[in-house]
Amino acid sequence: MKILIIGFGEIAEEFAKLNKDFEFIGIRRSGSSNLSNVEIINCDYTLGLPNQIMNHIFDWIIFFPKTDGNDADAYRNGYLSQLKTIKENFSSAKRIFISSTRVLSGYSNIIVNEDTPSKPGDEQGKIINEYEQEVLSHEGTIVLRLGGLITSKSNFVQLVLQKRLFTSNKYINGIFISDVLNLMLNILKGDISQRLVNVVMPIYMKYSDFDPAFEGEPVNAAVKSIHYNDISRFKYKSIEQIK
Repeated sequence: MKILIIGFGEIAEEFAKLNKDFEFIGIRRSGSSNLSNVEIINCDYTLGLPNQIMNHIFDWIIFFPKTDGNDADAYRNGYLSQLKTIKENFSSAKRIFISSTRVLSGYSNIIVNEDTPSKPGDEQGKIINEYEQEVLSHEGTIVLRLGGLITSKSNFVQLVLQKRLFTSNKYINGIFISDVLNLMLNILKGDISQRLVNVVMPIYMKYSDFDPAFEGEPVNAAVKSIHYNDISRFKYKSIEQIK
């Protein structure tokens, strides 16, 4: 299986490491990979995809949007600039587009899922919503809305609890990297057919469940998935396992 990954980063590197029988071409701004099944092409994809990949036939394309800043223009470039190019040049490939639960950030103190209409809470969220709508209009695409990514090296929940980065209460919409990798492999195997999946731990909790200093009703929504929520599929079912 031959896979093009645009926006090659930590998730892509770990995915390639676990799937040595797959051949990967990864596009990233800088850096390399020591994996024998990965070829890295260094370029800024927002300026255009490299010519050397245009004649390849890929089974899958996985797109991880990358931004070079936090403002709206950076998000437009990172999320939207190459969608037409991907559609027109790789029509035979199946595609996974990585998105974010930020498109649901306008909700508070309710449970939301894939059937809940998007409600972005800021301009960046609106751009991500535009990105989702565009790619879902293409055939052969799957959108994965990732919650906050947790790895062995980076745990935003621990950081918030230790440093009290805010005091308002929130639902913890997180996902551990190993469960993201498992879901991606299930998709490539054809075990998952839903076109939009919220990728979050199946058991949701609030910061106030761990520290009463986080007071009041949650100012965000609890993001759930109606398509991918079987507890047996998850290594980390609840944030309580890794806080």
